[in-house]
Amino acid sequence: MDGELTHTSRSRPDGAGIRLADIAAQSGVSEATVSRVLNGKPGVSQGTRQAVLTALDLMGYERPQRLRQRSNGLIGLVTPELDNPIFPAFAQAIEKALTQHGYTPVLCTQLPGGAPEDEFTELLIDRGVNGIVFVSGLHADTTAKMDRYTRLTDRGLPIVLLDGYSAHIEAPFISPDDRAAARLAVQHLVDLGHERIGLAVGPRRFVPVIRKIEGYRQAMAQLLGADGVDELISHSLFSVEGGQAAAAQLLERG
Repeated sequence: MDGELTHTSRSRPDGAGIRLADIAAQSGVSEATVSRVLNGKPGVSQGTRQAVLTALDLMGYERPQRLRQRSNGLIGLVTPELDNPIFPAFAQAIEKALTQHGYTPVLCTQLPGGAPEDEFTELLIDRGVNGIVFVSGLHADTTAKMDRYTRLTDRGLPIVLLDGYSAHIEAPFISPDDRAAARLAVQHLVDLGHERIGLAVGPRRFVPVIRKIEGYRQAMAQLLGADGVDELISHSLFSVEGGQAAAAQLLERG
């Protein structure tokens, strides 16, 4: 083979086809191994074969028809708007993991004024999904009703919830350590010699915000002996404009 696989792949925007060397570099195997996988030849471990196919997917090319597998099912992925760069990063990582395990992700992005989370949930159920992943959903809002999730688990539908927590939902929760993140941020500024350190966060009803405030208070007390820090906490909307407003308020307070 000459290293071009244009007959089995979708072309790049500039018209160039896949090169064996590109896939080999992405998957960490030899060009000969890539060739064996793409041509359906034996003698390649399942792990290596999957690495090559994953590299093909990540590079944005269609798999050769003979290598396409029947999907194990649909998995819904409900995220907030994609303007915030963290949510596309979450979606990309989750979709990659689902694809590697043979599932087909169905992305539902909430937009301002668009369909709410509950409407997306009903849509996904109507599509017959095998499970749903909620990213920064209503489960992170302490004022929201959690029965929308318990109804799903009661009917046996697997769900996974990112960035939030509720003791009323029996499901896996995955979150960064917001308390540790706030403590590390305060520690960094203290190490730079700062003593009057403010905290700009989102609305106080959200679980990640509550955790960040707890970590911030702990660090301010332990590192600076500052217990009365309420005036140094400014709440805002989760947006660039909200962050600017919160920062302006803190600067006005000195």
